[in-house]
Amino acid sequence: MWIAVSIALAAVCAGLTVKIVLMKRAMRQVAEEFGARMRDDSDASVGSPDRDADLCRLVDVLNRELHTMRATERACGRSLTDLNRAVANLSHDLRTPLTAIRGYLTLLSETDDPAEREQYLKVLGERTDVMHQLAEELLQYSVIVSENHADETEELSLNTVLAESIAGAYPILSESGITPEVSIPKEHVIRRANKTELSRMFGNLLTNAVRYSDGDLTVTLAENGDVTFANEASGLDPVLTGQLFERFFTVQTGSRGVGLGLSIVRTLAERMGGSAEASYADGRLAVTVHFPNNE
Repeated sequence: MWIAVSIALAAVCAGLTVKIVLMKRAMRQVAEEFGARMRDDSDASVGSPDRDADLCRLVDVLNRELHTMRATERACGRSLTDLNRAVANLSHDLRTPLTAIRGYLTLLSETDDPAEREQYLKVLGERTDVMHQLAEELLQYSVIVSENHADETEELSLNTVLAESIAGAYPILSESGITPEVSIPKEHVIRRANKTELSRMFGNLLTNAVRYSDGDLTVTLAENGDVTFANEASGLDPVLTGQLFERFFTVQTGSRGVGLGLSIVRTLAERMGGSAEASYADGRLAVTVHFPNNE
């Protein structure tokens, strides 16, 4: 009997030894293949050289992490490309007014003619405004994407904040020859929000409308909390419209912005639990922000 038990134990030990050797070999193969996948740029998965359930689970976890890392790398690559393009555009947009400012300062110092001095000062003011808007847009975005954003909210009337924003944008609307058609319901649409952020959203939407409008603007507030800014925009198309909310996207350089205005709008809308979208049909651009009632 003891001989039979000894033989059985020896067989078990031999089997376990073989299993351990095979598992170690499989683990080495998995490690080598995982290392190779880390070094190359392919999306190939790590294969399992053994049918052991635990090893297969380990390989599945490694493949999920590997694919997540690849997706993160691609996203970082796209962000870096966007940032490089934005820096190049910003450098161009800053250089243009700076060059003009230097030139007109030289002209201003060389003339005593009151009319010429007034004209030069006007141009200098316009170029300074361009630079101020570029800097302000970047500052807004840096504040908004930081974790230390304003959390103070209150019950606000979208009607009132929207009307105040339109009134505040009167100078830029008037300068562009735009008389907005405004449709606001009599009943107040109340939402809990941060007033500064809400005003910034409406301000960016108005600036965007001025940038792309052919000379008209319709602003509508619906009772369900949808705010729509619509205008004729012959310089856009459905493809460009689909990119308007992307960070650093501009239709062209020198457009008094670095492509963050609508990205800021979407970021703030989502922070409030809402959404922002744009559509383009029959030559008309419509940007809608939905403010849900989260009570």
